[in-house]
Amino acid sequence: MKGINMVKRLFLLIVQCLVGVEVLILIAVFPELFKNLTFNGSQYLQAVYDLNIKLFTFGDFLLWDQKNSVFPVIFYKYMDSMKMLGLSFLTACLIAFIIAYVGLIFFKSKLKYIKSFLEILESIPDLMIILLLQFAVIIVYKKTGIKLAQVVTVREEAILLPVISLSVPISLYITKVLIHYIEEVLEKHYVMLAKAKGFTFSYILNVHVLRNIADGMFGTSKMIFWSMLSTLLVIDYLFNMNGLLRVMLTAADPFIIGCILIFIPFFVVYRIYEWVSFENRKDTQ
Repeated sequence: MKGINMVKRLFLLIVQCLVGVEVLILIAVFPELFKNLTFNGSQYLQAVYDLNIKLFTFGDFLLWDQKNSVFPVIFYKYMDSMKMLGLSFLTACLIAFIIAYVGLIFFKSKLKYIKSFLEILESIPDLMIILLLQFAVIIVYKKTGIKLAQVVTVREEAILLPVISLSVPISLYITKVLIHYIEEVLEKHYVMLAKAKGFTFSYILNVHVLRNIADGMFGTSKMIFWSMLSTLLVIDYLFNMNGLLRVMLTAADPFIIGCILIFIPFFVVYRIYEWVSFENRKDTQ
């Protein structure tokens, strides 16, 4: 029975991936629909058909110059951007965990003020934060001669400052969500029972609370990922980094290949996690 269910799930996963790819194709050739400020329905459908044929027959995908192939260049861009995204995500989670943990352990009575302060900081546009960080590094270098980080990619690749610029704004949101989930779990009956038994707050937080917010935080990570992905495009331009998202905007071919490289792996990972999480919850009932 489990084998049949697994086959059904795999078939459904493949169908969902194909539907997702088809939607991406419709988006990729959308400019053809209103090319030259006129409605071109037949040309749009033809472009959709041509891109489908090219994709599923492994045709030649070209860069913006229509001479050089998208492969393997786009794979290098993809790996560089995903490394940047992954490192920034881990940094944001670390910052959020430290702020939330310290706030809950040492400033629990002032948690309301911490959340209000986080909301104020969160209202600052990401672009302003990035520009302020760049400006601060330049001022320190002019005043002291100390180069804290590479401001733009010219000869040396900028890494530290882009990671900080990408992780700091989203870490504020992660902190707020993390505190919200922890406060919800702290009101559960088993936590009340643990308090009644005399367990310390730090023990309850580490043993009972953190492991029970994993599902909620993983679900929230979808929104976090897409938010960071949109900011990554700004990072590419402001730090003169020729990353995946910047290449994707140059032509339809790199756009569709880049979208598939982003969509398929993350969709599969999230879907598998949902299956595993569902089975675990079913087994514990």
